[in-house]
Amino acid sequence: MHYLRLTPTLLAVLALACPAQTIAPRAISRDEVRPDEQLTVDLFGKPVRLGGSWEFTGERRSNFDLDSTSARDRRVRGHEVQLEALMRIDPQTEAFAEIKGLHDTRRTQGDAKETSRALERGQFWLKRDRLGGTPWSLQLGRVALEERRSWWWDDDLDAVRAVYAGSAWQLQTGLAREVAKKSSAERSIAPESRGVTRWFGQATWPWAQRHALDAFWLLQRDGSSRPAPGSVFANDDATDPSDLRARWLGLRASGEWRVDKGPRLAYWADTAWLSGRERLTAFDEQDDGSVNAAQTTGSRVRGNAFDIGATGSLALPLRPSLTIGYARGSSGYRLTGRPAHKARFAGVKRWLRYGELLQPELSNLSVATVGTGVRVLENSSIELVAHRYRQVRAADALRNARPSADPQGSQRAVGREINLLLAVRESKRVEFLLKAARFKPGAAFAPGERDAARAVEVVVTVNF
Repeated sequence: MHYLRLTPTLLAVLALACPAQTIAPRAISRDEVRPDEQLTVDLFGKPVRLGGSWEFTGERRSNFDLDSTSARDRRVRGHEVQLEALMRIDPQTEAFAEIKGLHDTRRTQGDAKETSRALERGQFWLKRDRLGGTPWSLQLGRVALEERRSWWWDDDLDAVRAVYAGSAWQLQTGLAREVAKKSSAERSIAPESRGVTRWFGQATWPWAQRHALDAFWLLQRDGSSRPAPGSVFANDDATDPSDLRARWLGLRASGEWRVDKGPRLAYWADTAWLSGRERLTAFDEQDDGSVNAAQTTGSRVRGNAFDIGATGSLALPLRPSLTIGYARGSSGYRLTGRPAHKARFAGVKRWLRYGELLQPELSNLSVATVGTGVRVLENSSIELVAHRYRQVRAADALRNARPSADPQGSQRAVGREINLLLAVRESKRVEFLLKAARFKPGAAFAPGERDAARAVEVVVTVNF
């Protein structure tokens, strides 16, 4: 893609044409870092900070169908260039724009190579702080909806958000609804996001130093119309089988006890309740790959979930740590649709909380976790994390899991996964990540689908 090759040249021209300054960078996402010094240019008398990143991802997936007699291994190579501009309009007003260029190549045994290219719109917002001299701020545009553990949400949404940053408590709340397509690879707004309005919120009470209580809520209304029986769609990607109107409410207690130059103990306890109604539309696949809409049925949705755990670390060389956690989602629970389930234990990087390979949804599932790790160098870590999965009720589906094989529906033991995680972040300009994972299926799968799946992923990020 031409813009991938032109990016360094464009930045060099800007550096020569405009006087370079340095301003303090600000985190755009919890998973991203930026150098202390970035290019700053003058635009209409206002400072504009320019930056971004280039990221390479290489992944090898082995035996994701859980049957070693079939050779369907896959190699994935991805490049992402992210360009950002932050403009300080006045001491209380900022504007931010972000664009991403993606290039992915996939090679699956027995199939031809697949290549995809796309431009994506990232965050794009205007923010005004201290409205009328109060602790309130207002943000409008495509904003980053994030929270520390990503248990509720971690995504960019078209929204208007109000934030109250008081000394005794904090609040953020807003309305979100997609107004345009996200990627150049899409014809329009993704079917599952079309017509969906969300009211989200989080209130935080820091009741003691390093300890807090949080309340979360999300009200979702899917206003998309159901397809008439017999309607024809080009493929599955063009369909929206689920229309959900639901309410999520939840609480969190989290914090950390510290001893000066001594051990630390961090804890978390999340819980959530879901209620609502869902309309499900069945689709019949045709010989030419198109699908026809069939009957639509409605049902009540109810569920609950929780996630508890603790991480202890010792003030010894390499700062060894131990993490224990347990999470469970009832058979009727559904995710909010916007979480990533990323959490940082005692290392320097957030990882997928329920496994880097299986990546299941916490629905009709329990996950027991134990992990250990050490810190090496100044800002690097090595962690070993194991998960055990069991269905709450035996079912013939594992919602949103990556392996293609489905359980039989007669046994609850889904299997076990072990992750080896290495993060090197000694410089804010260059990061290196290595993830190795192995999933061993349990008795929930058919005897011919119990061979271990493996994945190895390398990520190199250059920040500028």
